[in-house]
Amino acid sequence: MSMSSFPTPLQEIIHHNVIKNNKTGGPALDVGQMRLLWRALGENTGYTFSIFESTFAPGMSIPLHKHPFPEFFYVLEGNLSIGYWNNQGVTEWDACEAGESLMVQPNAPHTFFNKSEHPCRMLSVSTYHHERMMKDAVHPEGRTDFLPAQLTQADFQKLTKSMEKNQTFLVADHA
Repeated sequence: MSMSSFPTPLQEIIHHNVIKNNKTGGPALDVGQMRLLWRALGENTGYTFSIFESTFAPGMSIPLHKHPFPEFFYVLEGNLSIGYWNNQGVTEWDACEAGESLMVQPNAPHTFFNKSEHPCRMLSVSTYHHERMMKDAVHPEGRTDFLPAQLTQADFQKLTKSMEKNQTFLVADHA
């Protein structure tokens, strides 16, 4: 095989170029009142990682949950309370402010709550599997009418069951 049969560096990258997102970001995924604004999709990262930005309105929370994917969070603006289990399996809360970050290891129970009077924006970085779980849970089989904008308890249970297909589970607040 001659060296000339290999692609040139330009030929290798011609369809893999830089992607710029404007301030409003990329595609959005609405989960009830929460909007996930995708900043990097798996299809553009070789399916290795995904990044989304989310905004938590005052009083908004995410239930205690766990999944087999690690997550990295970076608070862009505002303050957010992060809940995690201590050694006795009881949820402890820690406040994160703009510029702070945290790493959630695989299967570590975690929760969020905006206890402040102002919105909080954060970035979440995780594996492509986390992106797939979110998309599959909210739009199973590509359905865009699966959940309404305002989630009832029945809608929330439907979402929870959908998330379980991708190994994401709500966690009771005790060991």
